[in-house]
Amino acid sequence: MNHLMVLKIAARNVLLHRMRTTVVGIILAFGALLAVLGNSFVDGIAGGMKNSTTQSITGDIQIYNADAKENLSVFGNMDGSPSDVGHVDSFEKTAAALAKIPEIVSIVPMGTSFAQVSPGNILDHFLETLRKSFKDKSMTTEVLQSQKRRLRFLIQEIQKNLEGKFEEIGMLTEKDAEQAKRNLQFTTSDAFWNDFDVNFEEKIEFLSNKIAPLIFDDNMLFFNYVGTDPQQFKEKFPQFEIVKGEMIPEGSRGFLFHDYFYETMVKHRIARRLDQIKKKMTADKLTLADSKELQDQIKANIEQSAEIYLQLGPLETEKLQKKLNDLLKSDEKDFRTLVKTFLDMKDDNFQTRYDFFYKEIAPHVILYRVQIGDVLPLNAFTKSGSSTSINVKVYGTFKFKSFENSPLAGNFSLMDLISFRELYGFLTDERRAQNKEIESEMGLVDVGRDSIENLFSGSTQTTTNENTTIKPVELNFKKKVVGSNYTQDELNKGVFLHAAIFLKDSSNTNATIKKINELSKTENLGIKAVSWQDAAGFIGQMTFIMKTLLNLFIGISLLLAGLMITNSLLMAAMNRKQEIGTMRAIGAHARFIYRLFFYETLFISLVFGGIGALLGSLIVLVIGQVGIPASGDVATFFFSGPRLFLHLNPGLIFIVMFVMVFIAIIATQYPAWKAMKISPLQAMQKRD
Repeated sequence: MNHLMVLKIAARNVLLHRMRTTVVGIILAFGALLAVLGNSFVDGIAGGMKNSTTQSITGDIQIYNADAKENLSVFGNMDGSPSDVGHVDSFEKTAAALAKIPEIVSIVPMGTSFAQVSPGNILDHFLETLRKSFKDKSMTTEVLQSQKRRLRFLIQEIQKNLEGKFEEIGMLTEKDAEQAKRNLQFTTSDAFWNDFDVNFEEKIEFLSNKIAPLIFDDNMLFFNYVGTDPQQFKEKFPQFEIVKGEMIPEGSRGFLFHDYFYETMVKHRIARRLDQIKKKMTADKLTLADSKELQDQIKANIEQSAEIYLQLGPLETEKLQKKLNDLLKSDEKDFRTLVKTFLDMKDDNFQTRYDFFYKEIAPHVILYRVQIGDVLPLNAFTKSGSSTSINVKVYGTFKFKSFENSPLAGNFSLMDLISFRELYGFLTDERRAQNKEIESEMGLVDVGRDSIENLFSGSTQTTTNENTTIKPVELNFKKKVVGSNYTQDELNKGVFLHAAIFLKDSSNTNATIKKINELSKTENLGIKAVSWQDAAGFIGQMTFIMKTLLNLFIGISLLLAGLMITNSLLMAAMNRKQEIGTMRAIGAHARFIYRLFFYETLFISLVFGGIGALLGSLIVLVIGQVGIPASGDVATFFFSGPRLFLHLNPGLIFIVMFVMVFIAIIATQYPAWKAMKISPLQAMQKRD
């Protein structure tokens, strides 16, 4: 019998058993649809993550010390700590060697670590402003007196705010609390202010040491940062864009906050909560009436209303009180109560009060704890556990276009590599020169390269000239660091922790990694290269995990379909014993019986698998046009933008249909073998 006849009989059998065919077909169609749609979705996320990661921090390839204790993870370890990858001694030597590989376009030196800074509380800011004003010879008496009145008013407000609450300041003993009360009483008296102009340094120091610590403000900022060549970084990462301020000038030390971090962590607490509420109401369609999350933020704003009224001077308070009463249609005399009432926002008045805040209140408060142009005192710990600190100027903020609201992309702030080396604990040429200058002034000799460090490490190898008088040394390091520049040669010849490599064609990544590692062994560079996925650590492996789980689920679905096909064919073989036996009796070979069962399964697999694959393809094409909106800030990083657009891979359709045929072949074997064993004699027997 020819194949056409077998196909006709197989098609007839499929149509005769509609229920069985439908159940098995639905499972196969679902598996095919899920395979096409799911893999397209995961591939889309993988592409988005690749774009986000390679265009923000990793480049196509990362290199680092071949003998590193840990694998490189630019986003840090799972516990949040930076990965310990050691360092490579000379960027210049490494870059020169890698220039021999034609696939490499450029290399950007880097180092990632973790730092902290305390910007100071409200009183600290006012005191620093007043100190600068007194030292500015061009400052008018009128401005100075205005700032003094505002400072005195602030201290009076602090006294009112702490009245009856000294016992809540857990760090104060009963004796200290009594002294703090007396200090506040003294600083609000005329006696303290009468000679302020004459003794302003002494007065400001007293307020800074005795009064400012009474304001509990958990305003310590913790953040990750990347040290690099700022100009190279800007050029090689095309999504990089300055948002506020300006780019770090070429050859200058400096610092840039990521704008996401600046807006969500550095900004005034009440302002950033209002921003978050507005975003949730606009993007996620939440309401204050129904969302506990938004209600909690409103409650927090009310509880921290002091962060508004403590920053306002008497003149601003008087003007704002009138405007608030007009807005709220009230005649409240107590300004604190008025501010709390204003912050108790509802759905119907939120937008009006939000606009009022930024128009009338924000210009009179410290909207950002660190201002563009400020000198930032950064503190960090070296690998050995010692503390280091440097002072760098904040030039502005930056973002990566398309995924600017992503907390993952906003995970890093940026500084120049020279400052990074000092903060990380490496001796730069400038720091080494300063150490020698200090040694010379103090009469230290023959103490070696790390002499200054030896002074504090218990070393007994230091000698001094007995005829030298040890003079007090002015360690004006802050001034030198903030105002210092560096040369490109100094940057290139120093150490780096890791580096981003950009290729002419990213499809050659694996081959280039192999070449780099071989070159490193040949020329003893001491580096190893990894792909962007490996360099991204657990974030880079997420797509692999997602794809594995997806394919596992699809595999289980198709396995279930295969078992159902096997079971249904086996039952069909038993039910069609007489029919099969009769066929055998009139000359049908065992191969014919096998083909009959195989074509039945193939028909079901191809038809329903094709339907599922077609539906999946149509959905992918539609999503490719409209996109899937990112449901949150984290999703914008995975999507590399506000929406994820899927792309249909024709090869995926071929793979899905191949799997369908493979299932047909496997599922057919046992039932067909059982059917082939049915003899003509069995066909003549009566069924029970």
